[in-house]
Amino acid sequence: MKVLFLDIDGVLNSRRTAVAFGSYPHKLAHLERFDHAALGLVRRLCEAGVSVVLSSSWREEYQHSEIGRALDLPIIGGTPVLSGSRGSEIAAWLVEHEDVRTWAIVDDDPDMLEEQRGCFVQTDPDNGLLWGDYVALCAILDVETVPKAGRDRHWRAGTPVKVTAAQGSSLQSGS
Repeated sequence: MKVLFLDIDGVLNSRRTAVAFGSYPHKLAHLERFDHAALGLVRRLCEAGVSVVLSSSWREEYQHSEIGRALDLPIIGGTPVLSGSRGSEIAAWLVEHEDVRTWAIVDDDPDMLEEQRGCFVQTDPDNGLLWGDYVALCAILDVETVPKAGRDRHWRAGTPVKVTAAQGSSLQSGS
Protein backbone atom coordinates (compact mmCIF):
# COMPACT_ATOMS: atom_id res chain seq x y z
CA MET A 1 0.00 0.00 0.00
CA LYS A 2 1.14 3.54 -0.79
CA VAL A 3 0.19 6.25 1.69
CA LEU A 4 0.29 10.03 1.72
CA PHE A 5 0.28 11.63 5.17
CA LEU A 6 -1.64 14.83 4.50
CA ASP A 7 -1.70 18.09 6.40
CA ILE A 8 -4.43 20.55 5.38
CA ASP A 9 -3.49 24.06 6.55
CA GLY A 10 -0.52 25.30 4.53
CA VAL A 11 -1.02 22.49 1.97
CA LEU A 12 -4.63 22.55 0.71
CA ASN A 13 -5.13 26.14 1.81
CA SER A 14 -2.56 28.89 2.11
CA ARG A 15 -2.09 32.57 2.77
CA ARG A 16 -2.44 33.06 -1.00
CA THR A 17 -5.87 31.42 -1.10
CA ALA A 18 -6.95 33.13 2.15
CA VAL A 19 -6.28 36.54 0.61
CA ALA A 20 -7.85 35.57 -2.73
CA PHE A 21 -11.00 34.07 -1.18
CA GLY A 22 -11.40 36.39 1.83
CA SER A 23 -10.32 34.07 4.66
CA TYR A 24 -9.04 30.63 5.55
CA PRO A 25 -11.51 27.74 5.41
CA HIS A 26 -12.23 27.15 9.09
CA LYS A 27 -14.91 24.54 8.44
CA LEU A 28 -15.60 21.87 5.85
CA ALA A 29 -18.57 23.98 4.76
CA HIS A 30 -16.05 26.52 3.39
CA LEU A 31 -14.97 24.30 0.48
CA GLU A 32 -14.76 27.26 -1.88
CA ARG A 33 -11.83 28.61 0.18
CA PHE A 34 -9.64 25.55 -0.39
CA ASP A 35 -7.02 25.60 -3.14
CA HIS A 36 -8.72 23.54 -5.83
CA ALA A 37 -5.51 23.15 -7.85
CA ALA A 38 -3.78 21.67 -4.77
CA LEU A 39 -6.76 19.38 -4.18
CA GLY A 40 -6.60 18.30 -7.82
CA LEU A 41 -2.93 17.36 -7.46
CA VAL A 42 -3.67 15.23 -4.38
CA ARG A 43 -6.54 13.60 -6.27
CA ARG A 44 -4.13 12.72 -9.11
CA LEU A 45 -1.93 10.92 -6.57
CA CYS A 46 -4.99 9.04 -5.35
CA GLU A 47 -5.92 8.08 -8.91
CA ALA A 48 -2.46 6.48 -9.10
CA GLY A 49 -3.31 4.23 -6.14
CA VAL A 50 -2.16 6.34 -3.20
CA SER A 51 -4.30 6.31 -0.03
CA VAL A 52 -4.49 9.31 2.27
CA VAL A 53 -3.95 9.36 6.03
CA LEU A 54 -4.74 12.64 7.78
CA SER A 55 -1.95 14.02 9.90
CA SER A 56 -3.62 17.45 10.05
CA SER A 57 -5.07 18.97 13.19
CA TRP A 58 -8.39 18.88 11.29
CA ARG A 59 -8.58 15.19 12.31
CA GLU A 60 -9.27 16.38 15.86
CA GLU A 61 -12.43 18.24 14.83
CA TYR A 62 -13.81 16.02 12.04
CA GLN A 63 -13.95 12.29 11.32
CA HIS A 64 -11.57 11.27 8.53
CA SER A 65 -14.51 9.91 6.52
CA GLU A 66 -16.28 13.26 6.76
CA ILE A 67 -13.21 15.12 5.49
CA GLY A 68 -12.75 12.53 2.74
CA ARG A 69 -16.31 12.98 1.49
CA ALA A 70 -16.09 16.78 1.60
CA LEU A 71 -12.74 16.94 -0.22
CA ASP A 72 -13.43 13.94 -2.49
CA LEU A 73 -10.33 12.10 -1.27
CA PRO A 74 -9.91 8.42 -0.26
CA ILE A 75 -8.91 9.10 3.34
CA ILE A 76 -8.39 5.77 5.12
CA GLY A 77 -7.67 7.12 8.59
CA GLY A 78 -5.80 9.57 10.73
CA THR A 79 -2.64 9.50 12.75
CA PRO A 80 -3.05 9.23 16.53
CA VAL A 81 -3.10 12.48 18.49
CA LEU A 82 -0.02 12.35 20.72
CA SER A 83 1.80 14.94 22.81
CA GLY A 84 4.93 14.73 20.63
CA SER A 85 5.72 15.97 17.15
CA ARG A 86 3.74 15.34 13.98
CA GLY A 87 6.56 13.02 12.95
CA SER A 88 6.06 10.95 16.12
CA GLU A 89 2.35 10.61 15.32
CA ILE A 90 3.17 9.41 11.80
CA ALA A 91 5.75 6.93 13.15
CA ALA A 92 3.15 5.53 15.58
CA TRP A 93 0.65 5.06 12.73
CA LEU A 94 3.26 3.27 10.58
CA VAL A 95 4.10 0.83 13.41
CA GLU A 96 0.44 -0.26 13.43
CA HIS A 97 0.23 -0.62 9.62
CA GLU A 98 2.96 -2.95 8.41
CA ASP A 99 1.33 -3.33 4.97
CA VAL A 100 2.51 0.15 3.92
CA ARG A 101 5.27 -0.25 1.30
CA THR A 102 5.78 3.35 0.32
CA TRP A 103 4.80 6.56 2.04
CA ALA A 104 5.28 10.30 1.83
CA ILE A 105 4.49 13.23 4.09
CA VAL A 106 3.29 16.63 2.87
CA ASP A 107 3.15 19.37 5.50
CA ASP A 108 4.14 23.01 5.93
CA ASP A 109 5.48 22.32 9.42
CA PRO A 110 8.97 20.77 9.62
CA ASP A 111 8.46 18.81 12.87
CA MET A 112 9.28 15.42 11.35
CA LEU A 113 11.69 12.83 12.68
CA GLU A 114 15.16 12.70 11.17
CA GLU A 115 14.49 9.28 9.58
CA GLN A 116 11.40 10.72 7.84
CA ARG A 117 13.25 13.54 6.03
CA GLY A 118 13.70 11.54 2.81
CA CYS A 119 9.94 11.01 2.54
CA PHE A 120 8.96 14.54 3.55
CA VAL A 121 7.89 17.38 1.25
CA GLN A 122 7.58 20.69 3.05
CA THR A 123 5.21 23.20 1.48
CA ASP A 124 5.43 26.95 1.81
CA PRO A 125 2.42 28.09 3.91
CA ASP A 126 2.21 31.22 1.74
CA ASN A 127 1.47 29.15 -1.37
CA GLY A 128 0.44 25.63 -0.30
CA LEU A 129 0.96 22.56 -2.49
CA LEU A 130 2.54 23.56 -5.80
CA TRP A 131 3.66 21.68 -8.92
CA GLY A 132 7.21 21.12 -7.68
CA ASP A 133 5.88 19.67 -4.41
CA TYR A 134 3.60 17.34 -6.39
CA VAL A 135 6.50 16.17 -8.57
CA ALA A 136 8.59 15.49 -5.45
CA LEU A 137 5.72 13.46 -3.95
CA CYS A 138 5.39 11.48 -7.19
CA ALA A 139 9.09 10.62 -7.04
CA ILE A 140 8.88 9.50 -3.40
CA LEU A 141 5.70 7.47 -3.97
CA ASP A 142 6.92 6.07 -7.30
CA VAL A 143 3.85 7.16 -9.24
CA GLU A 144 3.59 8.61 -12.71
CA THR A 145 2.88 12.25 -13.46
CA VAL A 146 2.87 14.47 -16.51
CA PRO A 147 5.76 16.95 -16.86
CA LYS A 148 5.24 20.41 -18.32
CA ALA A 149 1.45 20.04 -18.20
CA GLY A 150 -0.29 21.83 -21.02
CA ARG A 151 2.86 22.18 -23.15
CA ASP A 152 3.74 18.52 -23.34
CA ARG A 153 2.52 16.34 -26.21
CA HIS A 154 2.14 13.36 -23.83
CA TRP A 155 -0.30 15.32 -21.66
CA ARG A 156 -2.44 16.31 -24.63
CA ALA A 157 -2.43 12.70 -25.81
CA GLY A 158 -3.41 11.51 -22.34
CA THR A 159 -0.28 9.36 -22.02
CA PRO A 160 1.10 9.19 -18.45
CA VAL A 161 4.84 9.78 -18.28
CA LYS A 162 7.23 8.82 -15.48
CA VAL A 163 9.03 11.82 -13.96
CA THR A 164 12.29 11.27 -12.13
CA ALA A 165 13.39 13.39 -9.18
CA ALA A 166 16.01 15.02 -11.44
CA GLN A 167 13.34 15.98 -13.96
CA GLY A 168 11.19 17.35 -11.16
CA SER A 169 14.07 19.55 -10.03
CA SER A 170 14.55 20.90 -13.55
CA LEU A 171 10.82 21.61 -13.78
CA GLN A 172 10.98 23.57 -10.54
CA SER A 173 13.90 25.65 -11.79
CA GLY A 174 12.19 26.28 -15.12
CA SER A 175 14.61 24.26 -17.29
